[in-house]
Amino acid sequence: MALPLSSILAPNETEFSGDFTAETLMPLINRALPLARTLNPQLPRVAVGRGSSGRTFLGVNVDLRGLPLHYSIHAEQFLVVNLALHNERKLNCLAISAGGTFFYAPCGHCCHFLQEIRDASNTQLLITDPLFRQNSMPLSTFLPQKYFSVYNEVPEYFARLLDHNRSNRLTLIDPNPIREICVNSDSCTHLKCRALNAANRSYAPYSNCPSGVALMDHQGKVYSGWYMESVAYNPSLGPVQYYMESAALYKFAQLGPVQAALVDFVTNGGGHEFDKIVQAVLVEKRVAMFSQVARARKILKKIAHDSCVFKVLHCPEPVKSSE
Repeated sequence: MALPLSSILAPNETEFSGDFTAETLMPLINRALPLARTLNPQLPRVAVGRGSSGRTFLGVNVDLRGLPLHYSIHAEQFLVVNLALHNERKLNCLAISAGGTFFYAPCGHCCHFLQEIRDASNTQLLITDPLFRQNSMPLSTFLPQKYFSVYNEVPEYFARLLDHNRSNRLTLIDPNPIREICVNSDSCTHLKCRALNAANRSYAPYSNCPSGVALMDHQGKVYSGWYMESVAYNPSLGPVQYYMESAALYKFAQLGPVQAALVDFVTNGGGHEFDKIVQAVLVEKRVAMFSQVARARKILKKIAHDSCVFKVLHCPEPVKSSE
């Protein structure tokens, strides 16, 4: 049983911890390192981010035993999910380290995820240079010009990864419902309600295949997460087409809804192992270009309790607004 992870510092705690420097971050990194669930004890990673609200967030890498590494959750992805779960809209500063002395740039996969956050090109990264000096550099430094320039040209009205006003307006296909969907589905303990709420928060502007998952542990506590995606930009398209014509895009980078829900579990599950997960519900569209069913079932079969009950609920295509 792992120790529970305190994944957030409130604004007053952040202010007390000091500036975003290697010296002030080292205690946070060292506290979080043992909480990384990595199959190789030599490869733990911690991501520390400071949001626009003044709060500080932590992320750790999580490997899933018995599954290939591309199922793993990177520390940066963990951090982004943590930001989303706590309604943080922007990321001002980011540091990634394995011990608090050397700070890394995000991998290319995570750079694209981070760029989906509004104004992410201005996010300042703490980086150790080849002479072991600590420098602050914008995230835009780590992507080719064609990527960050088009992100900055995306119209303000397009919803981004951490925006609060996003909703996919999904409803369930359920002609004989066992119970109605709760009004306050953010905090209820019904798996169906929580999974639907997660699917409505899903970020899928390219594939248009939102999905959400709710997990229940052996104590009846519920955790949720939603599918998130990013994609490499096709330079033949303009910034508006970039968001609207997903068929012309390529190289999807995904974080599945089960992995996102596992971030909630690691953060709020009291340090329990994944085999304490006994129920799971996935909500997605009935007709979707990409289905999460097989991937979710494969993960749960490997990590959850042997008797874990997995259910899939479907949604129709939402009616488009007349506005």
